[in-house]
Formats: sequence, C-alpha cells, structure tokens
Amino acid sequence: MSGQPSVRTIFPDDFTTTLRLRHTIIQAIRLFFDTRGYTEVETPLRVPCPCIDIYIDAFPAGASLFLSTSPEFHMKRLLRLNLERIYQIGHAFRAEEAGRHHSAEFTMLEWYRTGTDYRGIMEETEQLVRQLAETLGPRCTALSFPFARMTVAELYENHAGWNPAASWDEDRYFRDWAEKIEPALAGLGAFFLMDFPAPLAALAQIGRDDPLICERFELFINGLEIGNAYSELLDYDEHVRRFEHAHASRTAMGKQPYPADIGFMEALRLGLPACGGIAVGIDRLIMALLGLDTIGQVQAFPAERL
Repeated sequence: MSGQPSVRTIFPDDFTTTLRLRHTIIQAIRLFFDTRGYTEVETPLRVPCPCIDIYIDAFPAGASLFLSTSPEFHMKRLLRLNLERIYQIGHAFRAEEAGRHHSAEFTMLEWYRTGTDYRGIMEETEQLVRQLAETLGPRCTALSFPFARMTVAELYENHAGWNPAASWDEDRYFRDWAEKIEPALAGLGAFFLMDFPAPLAALAQIGRDDPLICERFELFINGLEIGNAYSELLDYDEHVRRFEHAHASRTAMGKQPYPADIGFMEALRLGLPACGGIAVGIDRLIMALLGLDTIGQVQAFPAERL
C-alpha cells in the first residue's frame, strides 16, 4: 500500500523509551512481591460471573461466559489452598470504557494477603509505589510520601457540604462526585480516600466500629484513580444478599444481570481466611509515575492503534 501512514500505525514520539520504562516498572512490581513471599498466580480470562458491580459491563465471551473484568473471585478461591499471599498481573476487559483514562482492555495488578485488612493493604500499596518511584529515579514525576489519608465523609464535607455516610443519597452522591469532587481531586496530589459509605461496599466488609461505612479505600494520584481495595467480606449470607441486590439492580436498569459465581460461593461456604486485597490499574499507575496524560501513551496498542 502507498501513501501516508494511517494514524493507527503511528506511535508517539520516543515510544521505545516509554515501553522500556513500562518493562522496568512491571519488573519492579514482580520483584516487590516476590521478595515478600507472594506467589504469582493465573486465573481464567473467560468466566461465568465477571463482577458484582452494577455499573461495570462485561463483554460476552460465548457459552454463558464473559471476559474477566477482574480476577477477584478466582483469586479468592485460591486462598483456600493455604496460599497466604498471592498476586496476578494480567489483562482485564470492561465494555463501554473509553477515553483519556479508560480502555476496554487494560492491564491489572491484583493481590491478596491473609491475616490483614484494608489498612494493611494501604500500607503495602504505599510501599509498592515508593519502591517504583525509587526504581525510576528522576524519570518519576514528583510524589510526596507518606500519602495523605482522607475519609469520604471528610472529602464531601470539604467540597460538597454534606456527609454521604451519615445521610446516603445515591443520586446526590454521584452528581456531586462529577460536579464537585472530581474537579478537586487533581489538587490533592497522591492520597488514599477511605471509609466509603456502606451502600458502596461491593464486596468490602462493613465497618466493624462504624456500620455506616465500609472498609474500603481508593488510591488517587493527581486526580487519577489508581486502585480500589477492601477488607474482604467473608460472610456467606451477606454475599448472597449482595449478589441478589446486584442482580435485581441490573435488571431494573435494563442491563444483563450476572449470575453468582458458584465456585466462589462454595469457597465462602467452606470458609475463607480473613484477608485484604486490592486491584490496581497498571496502565494508570504508569501514567501517574511518568506524568503522562492519556492511557494510549503507555499502551502499545490502544483502541485507536489497533
């Protein structure tokens, strides 16, 4: 074929350097976990239940299966094998996600550790990011350690004038997030947003000292959400209620409901160890570390370059 190259074939300037830095970061991630006694695991990409989050849509993958949006359910099942520390780096898929910070296919880091909760995972997450920053040296955008900690109640009281944990209003919460909270996040640097309202628990444990919140945090760096973590819910009956609620909610929204993950539910019934876990978007983490603006700058083949 002749003529000018298509936009789909054009890589950003100095993209070789970015790919090598990406390789360095992923190597450093593996080194971090391998030296802390973690076992790297693999789980299926085609799964019967892609998630419980009513706002996440999965790609159908044939035979009543979906492309995985997260390895969460299968990784937790592996904790029954007396694997106390596990991690995984792999691809995840979410339909209808596109934009500067979103990609329908992306690389996810997920890890679980028994005998800890969301605060222990929070400390470990900060240690990981600090080690990656040290590995990159002057290539890394400026980060200030230790990261600040802020509750959702504090964030909303400061920027929206109310406490959603004390007086839950779903419509107001998400409207204020878009109009008041998101614009303020970039000015807060790197911080952990913690103690979400209980209705946003997903598969997190409800607060043991405060039933109005759940033991969940998200890491933000310069306005970009990097990871989402829980003290993992272990109660079988509560899982049944949450799966049923998600099924009914997706049906009411006109979305395809997802079945409960039978293997995961059986593992819960038999008993899972107390644990904490987190899912981190590696592409976004690389963006934040390198000070880049779009996810396509760190992926070799984003949608526009396929």
